Amino acid sequence: MFLRSYGLGVIVAALIAVWVAQDANKRGMNGVAWAIGVFLLCIIFLPIYLIVRKPLLAQQPYGYPSPGTQPPLPTGYTPPSQPPQPSSPPAQMAHHFCANCGAPLDAGAKFCANCGKPS
Repeated sequence: MFLRSYGLGVIVAALIAVWVAQDANKRGMNGVAWAIGVFLLCIIFLPIYLIVRKPLLAQQPYGYPSPGTQPPLPTGYTPPSQPPQPSSPPAQMAHHFCANCGAPLDAGAKFCANCGKPS
């Protein structure tokens, strides 16, 4: 009778230790150490574990990437190439000069700002 109850106690302690190990691993804690402590001294370590355990780590649904990460590209897919960027700024309009004094003229000016003659 004594051996049966002792064996049942060992089985219950082992099951609780397995549960503690899995739960601790889900919470980012050392599951092996907690399992050993609970198995050897269940009456002491189980209440301590239940008090100090951390909250569950955030889990992403299967198939969805974590926030801030790019999903992998499908096999054989190449992203479209971007249009070429101009290497130099577009050519500016040619400067016009006054035929009378040689001063540069503003674009579309009908009279020279320097001498007042029509351009």
